[in-house]
Amino acid sequence: MSRTAVALIILASFSLSIVVSHHAQAEAVFEPFAHQVSLHATGAGSYTVTGTLGGVSGEFLLDTGASMITVSREFFEAMAAQSKPKLARQVGARLASGRVRTVDVYELPTLELGSDCVVGPVEVAVMPRGGRNLLGMSALTQAAPFAVSASPPVLALSACSLSPAVAVR
Repeated sequence: MSRTAVALIILASFSLSIVVSHHAQAEAVFEPFAHQVSLHATGAGSYTVTGTLGGVSGEFLLDTGASMITVSREFFEAMAAQSKPKLARQVGARLASGRVRTVDVYELPTLELGSDCVVGPVEVAVMPRGGRNLLGMSALTQAAPFAVSASPPVLALSACSLSPAVAVR
């Protein structure tokens, strides 16, 4: 075998041990957390998580700067067609532009994150026009303590109940 081939084999096995070691370190970090939900990188340095509200699934931007869960009017209308969200109140919401706008807040019994985390009841603010669905601190604190990892992209949560779909399996 040539020196180059031996060097490549050594380098490859070293790289593999780093990946395995990194994975083992990530597992050790998440060990105290009962639930792990995959995150999806947006390419803009933020992460989304798949969530289900009122029987409708969608992507929610993980936003620790948002105090509540917010959904677009379109998402809400799809959700309202399948469930009966209860109007809880109206609040003044400060938008990213700095403007304050009055929005309706609805109560729903649960929010499912990934395949094995359920929190609830949750309040959801409905944004009147466009916008992204946001997973804010009101939901994250229900599942606290929690941690966010960029590598691997995971939202680790402690206080979830099992999803009914998982409990049936």
